[in-house]
Amino acid sequence: MTERAGREGVVEVAHSTCGIHAQVQAAAELSLNARVERIVQQDVREALWRDRTLVKAWTVRGTLHLHPAAELPLWYAARSAMETGAGEGLPPWRDPAGVLHPGLSRKEVDAVSAAVRDALDGRCLLREELVEEVAGRTGPAARERLRSGFAFFLSDVCQGPPQANKVTFARPDQWVEGWQEVDPAEALRAVCRRYLHTYGPARPNEFREWFGSATFKTADARTLFDSLGDLEQVEVEGHDAYVVAGDTDFPEPRPSLRLLPEYDAYIMGFRERDHLVPDETRAQVAAHGRGKYEGPAGVRFLLIDGIAAGLWERKKRSKRVELRVSPTRPLRKGEHRALAGEAEHIGAFLGLEALLTVE
Repeated sequence: MTERAGREGVVEVAHSTCGIHAQVQAAAELSLNARVERIVQQDVREALWRDRTLVKAWTVRGTLHLHPAAELPLWYAARSAMETGAGEGLPPWRDPAGVLHPGLSRKEVDAVSAAVRDALDGRCLLREELVEEVAGRTGPAARERLRSGFAFFLSDVCQGPPQANKVTFARPDQWVEGWQEVDPAEALRAVCRRYLHTYGPARPNEFREWFGSATFKTADARTLFDSLGDLEQVEVEGHDAYVVAGDTDFPEPRPSLRLLPEYDAYIMGFRERDHLVPDETRAQVAAHGRGKYEGPAGVRFLLIDGIAAGLWERKKRSKRVELRVSPTRPLRKGEHRALAGEAEHIGAFLGLEALLTVE
């Protein structure tokens, strides 16, 4: 987070961060802007929908992330390696609206998955269109569950270009040029090494929490670490952790300031967030509307020298974006200049005049 990549570095940044969290598209775009120099919002959207060098799909923790398109087979294979309960069906599920949906047998799940691939053959469909196509092929049993969420066959789809404010779905093996299947066990080991390179030193349970699977337990994560064979054990503040062998040279700290959006990979990746979010900032998080329910992941941080030093908010008004920053301490003169530059960077990215207020 000390230097931004050049303008052509959007795809490389998505690679080096192990994916950009994209449940909120605007936040994903600002995460890339925080790491890449002189890009605009349209650059990200063209990489996704025109050039297809980026892809938006459900990978880390089963949530939407942006990845280099060529790497999606790796991420989906790694997810499949973690699903050790693949031989079972799905239990009853209560959706966010409180509706209880009946369970599905393994045979029914497989039938829905096959129908999804068939329905998306050579085309992208809106959610409603895909639901009706699948129900027409498999019967109505899964219709309402499909309407409520696609979580049980997310590895069969990625996002296609939006239609107005609605998402479309595509077949990953057709959307991504040159799709090649990857061995699941090898993919999981590769993803684990990438995680350790980017967010290490780390312990097995921290990787498990980051990548996320209800069926992948801490013991499974320990076995995975043991299988890598090229890890080096280091001590971090009194406990043992791991890095990829030889990956123990860390850059010297350099002054930096960033305005990170919600769900940024910097906060989501490092699992021991006490080092990143000190007590005074944690108090701000606890008092914040989203922070009360989502913790540090759900708020926007002012990051100074790699440490959360306050919160910020953004609001678009006509042709300008209002940025309100609440530091936990008085800013130094150089930090004020860096913050003004960061605000201008966000404004240029969005194509709006940036109006900065420091509280």
